[in-house]
Amino acid sequence: MFWTDIITGALLMLTGLLVDRHPRMISGINTMSNERLAKVDLDGLKRGLRNVLLIAGATMLLLAILTYFVHIPEAFNMIALFAVTMAIVVSFVLISKRYDAGLQGEEGKKERRKNWIVLFIVLLVFAAVIPLFFIGTKPASIEVTEEHIEAKSGMYNASIAMNDITEVNVLTDWPDFPIRTNGIATDDVGIGHFRKKGGESCMLFVCTDGGPLLEVRTLDGKLYYLNCATEEETMEMIAKVKSVIRSRQTTGYNDNHTFCPHGGGTSAISQARRRTLFAWEIAGQARNEGYGVRSVCQMKSKRR
Repeated sequence: MFWTDIITGALLMLTGLLVDRHPRMISGINTMSNERLAKVDLDGLKRGLRNVLLIAGATMLLLAILTYFVHIPEAFNMIALFAVTMAIVVSFVLISKRYDAGLQGEEGKKERRKNWIVLFIVLLVFAAVIPLFFIGTKPASIEVTEEHIEAKSGMYNASIAMNDITEVNVLTDWPDFPIRTNGIATDDVGIGHFRKKGGESCMLFVCTDGGPLLEVRTLDGKLYYLNCATEEETMEMIAKVKSVIRSRQTTGYNDNHTFCPHGGGTSAISQARRRTLFAWEIAGQARNEGYGVRSVCQMKSKRR
């Protein structure tokens, strides 16, 4: 969001300066008749719009600086961007009323009604969207039971049956998820449906501060990546999954630390698919040695 804030702020300030120099850029002004334009205080209008755009741009630049030096939750950053947009729309409506004499008398009654309708819709949308930012960017909760791995977030949920699991790995190096098909991606979380580099579809319930990823494949070909809000919670979740699958095993736990939750013999899973499922020694290294993690959105490496 840092560069988004920088670019947005710069464009807003540039637009404000252009409006001040070329007021006929203002929507509606360039199509007004001379008679109608005579009722508009053009100097006051352009000055008011310029100030709004300059203040909005400066606000976005300040937000970018704060984001760079102080960690601000992604939800607050997105809300601030949306709030600035709404403030610009509302200010434009109010400023237009103030400096357009054509909207002051009976002649402009219809126009005033339209403006108030637009203003009401904008405020309604703003009120409806704010909760979605908080709900959508909240780290997922993951619950492990004897029968399922349940991953729940504000708008995306998944239930993975233990009987359907064909492969599980603990990953200390995150894969790349460059394409979001239906989900939420911020610097802090990745939730929903994505595509890995190479095009493979997967579902994420991950947090960049949550440590290693639990990679889970199922009988129907689905792929999941899971972790929790913190490394400690992730390691506890991994331990629970390990314990449950161990308790269901029928083939034993071999010297190579590989594990097949479906057992051996005439399992429904082919030998080709019964490859390394758990590498628990990697999980131990992740706890003691540190590891590289990446933002789902920007994929920037960082060290813990």
